[in-house]
Amino acid sequence: MNADNQSDETLDQSIADQAGTVAPVIWLLGKVQAGKSSIVRALTGATEAEVGSGFRACTKTASVYDFPANAPLVRFLDTRGLGEANYDPQEDLEFARGVSHCTIAVLRAMDAQQDAVLHALHEIRRRHPEWPIVVAQTHLHEGYQVGADHPIPYPFTSSGHAAAKIEPTDDPPQTLVAALNRQREAFRNLPGTGQIAFVPIDFTKDGDGYQPVNYGLPALQDAITRLAPGALTAALADAGEKPAASSRRHHALIVGYATAAAAADLVPIAAAAAVPAVQAKLLHALAANTNDTWTRRMSLEFAGALGVGAITRYAAGFGIRQLTKLIPAYGQTVGATASAATSFATTYALGKAAEYYLEHFKKSDGNISDEVKDVWTKSLREAFASANKRGYQDAGADASASDDKGLKSK
Repeated sequence: MNADNQSDETLDQSIADQAGTVAPVIWLLGKVQAGKSSIVRALTGATEAEVGSGFRACTKTASVYDFPANAPLVRFLDTRGLGEANYDPQEDLEFARGVSHCTIAVLRAMDAQQDAVLHALHEIRRRHPEWPIVVAQTHLHEGYQVGADHPIPYPFTSSGHAAAKIEPTDDPPQTLVAALNRQREAFRNLPGTGQIAFVPIDFTKDGDGYQPVNYGLPALQDAITRLAPGALTAALADAGEKPAASSRRHHALIVGYATAAAAADLVPIAAAAAVPAVQAKLLHALAANTNDTWTRRMSLEFAGALGVGAITRYAAGFGIRQLTKLIPAYGQTVGATASAATSFATTYALGKAAEYYLEHFKKSDGNISDEVKDVWTKSLREAFASANKRGYQDAGADASASDDKGLKSK
């Protein structure tokens, strides 16, 4: 391996580590084959193969899946030690400590033996009584009659202890309702004051014969939104974003790198990548996603389309204290700043503008400067609002109140 390749790999790892320090964590607690990987796949839009090969060991008793892997905006912690003698969640608690998180207990609906999961939850809530818990009751079709499909419309409501029981009806079948209620009853003695939401779901594959394949996904997303911190719900919204097909692969990547840029201002990390280096890597990653290579010539063309003067005047309106020149991947960049919100927002806007440039420049006569600037301006506004949801504080967070003249400067 030559020195340049080794340097690139080191920088890539630094960026991934930076994003990981602030990426919110979803802690999945459940027995093997309970449906944890299916939840990850449904929430992120990743393929089964990507999820299946993406988990890696992170503690003695747990593994983690980062999405996206090169700059995670959300992390899924899967505890493997459930059922082992004297399971101690301390090391796993340390992994999730200090970041926004949500605990999802994953229970196969027709499996009445959930002592290992309940024991772990007792320990967690004993130490953190305020932590909310989402209980995903999975594989509902195992309680259906032969040939039956999911009941439509979705008949369940997510609820806490005060309204735990589901009233039996013919649809869903009484055997399934009874099993769901038995599991809910088991949570009555769970310590702590944090909310609990029960969400029956059934995430299947296309060939399994059940429709919709992600049955109950809106209910699960709603429960997470109600119980989890804003930073996590914002990250999940970006992770599961389904924009136009051409940009589907790009959105989570852009947000992940923006998160890594914010982390450069939030967390002092040894050998951390500076914001300009993160932004440079983002441009190369976007180009790679389109089977292209980001070159010095493209940097110059992109910089010309974006317009250094317009960006400098616009950014100055947000009180950015350490504004440098524009060109990432060319040694300098907008975004070498002293605030996490600004680093997040400028990186996000840069990525969206570069995405547009990569998609349209070769298809046009090259006269797309106005469109690129418009994408930058719109994306910067969006990003400051998103930065607020994630808890990044900055003068730029009031972007929506900025003078439109500054936005339109050429």
